[in-house]
Amino acid sequence: MKRAVLPLLVLLGLLAAAPVGLASNKSLEAALKPYKTKLTVDVAYLGNFKAPSKSKAAAALKKLSAIKTVLTGAKRAAEGQQASTSKGASGRTDVIAGVTDMLTATSEATNSAKAAKSGKASTAKADAKAEYKEVNKGIPPLEAGGMDLGLFG
Repeated sequence: MKRAVLPLLVLLGLLAAAPVGLASNKSLEAALKPYKTKLTVDVAYLGNFKAPSKSKAAAALKKLSAIKTVLTGAKRAAEGQQASTSKGASGRTDVIAGVTDMLTATSEATNSAKAAKSGKASTAKADAKAEYKEVNKGIPPLEAGGMDLGLFG
């Protein structure tokens, strides 16, 4: 449970309505707003991901494909915005880094599901472990970026 709650809370705080601030920093929040619900659910899924069984691998691959699409869109939205302060720029960079780590986690989870589908349970578990490390790597920059942009609170 703790594993899913932390990424979920980070994303909720990151994507929460920003207080009145600089227009360019606010535009970053507005650019990410369409992804808010999907990102929250997807990061929670990644936070809870475990190597699927052979019979559930196809469903996991379908879900992971959808997650990759959402993360890619969110990353592009963040990259398309500019901050007008150094703190805002640092926050934007951190958010992009965190989403990039989540994309890497999605790739590792996909590898795990593919291995499970092929009947390679030990490889699937090893890839799921690598996915878990990437999710945990992505949390600090997402949190730092949200703090820098004033999105928590």
